[in-house]
Amino acid sequence: MSGIAVFQEQVKSRFDFFVKEIRKRTVGANNERLDLLVDSFYKLEGPQRNLVLGGGIAVLVLVVLGLVGLYFAQVNGLNRELNKRFDALYELRQMKSDFSKEDMRFNKLVEAVLGSAGGLRIKPYFEKIANDQNVQIEGLTETKVPLAADNPMSEKLQEVKVEMRLNNISLPRLLNFIVEVEKGSGTIRVQDLQIKSRFGTKLFFDAQLKGHGFIPLN
Repeated sequence: MSGIAVFQEQVKSRFDFFVKEIRKRTVGANNERLDLLVDSFYKLEGPQRNLVLGGGIAVLVLVVLGLVGLYFAQVNGLNRELNKRFDALYELRQMKSDFSKEDMRFNKLVEAVLGSAGGLRIKPYFEKIANDQNVQIEGLTETKVPLAADNPMSEKLQEVKVEMRLNNISLPRLLNFIVEVEKGSGTIRVQDLQIKSRFGTKLFFDAQLKGHGFIPLN
């Protein structure tokens, strides 16, 4: 049974209980009060009967109006509750739709990263670019770092950190090397670069390069 149906059943049960209590208190559990009133009514004189009858009708009208008012109050309360639940249902559906869109975008992003980084081997990758650019790299190290558990990509990707030295290199060649590194993989990015001048020359420098990127889990 749905939540709305349960709520309707609860309202109906309370209303029926209220009506039964009023009936019990007015006419008695076995109509004994009603019988007593009828006997007393017939013992009265004509004018007194008319007065009691008019008062009884007025009381009956008030009771009916009270019951009708209570009924509409319950109905209005039910309508307000239904409106709240429909609003919550609409909000839930909207959130579900937004989640589906974001989930689709996330999956496309993961596929793009996997496509760019799939099969990437860090050391051979940097060594090939260094040979192509005629750059000598030293102390090349890589460190694989798991992503945080609350990162949605942690089940498919891991971070890799790279560090190396490039000694006796000119600025144009260093820049070309960095461009080729970032352009070739699609995921590797230079994170930190320190350049120191060399004694006796203004054209060549020593550089310390740190980068990071994402690769598939092994």
